[in-house]
Amino acid sequence: MAQKMTVTIEITGDNGETIKSTRERELPDVVEFDTQGFRKSFDQIETAVLEARKEVSDEAVSAYMGEVSKKKQKE
Repeated sequence: MAQKMTVTIEITGDNGETIKSTRERELPDVVEFDTQGFRKSFDQIETAVLEARKEVSDEAVSAYMGEVSKKKQKE
């Protein structure tokens, strides 16, 4: 059974508004480490972490910049 990793970025403004982005990925469990070897398992973990981090970062920054743009248009 695979393990689950959750990566979350939450941006909270002074007014309490939040922008939140979350991604989940499956990671190899201990049995998979034994059967497929350390290098392959580690590569799967590293790839999952990097992909999830990129996705949540891109989404959070995009949403944040969208909010900034909306506020600038109102001025």
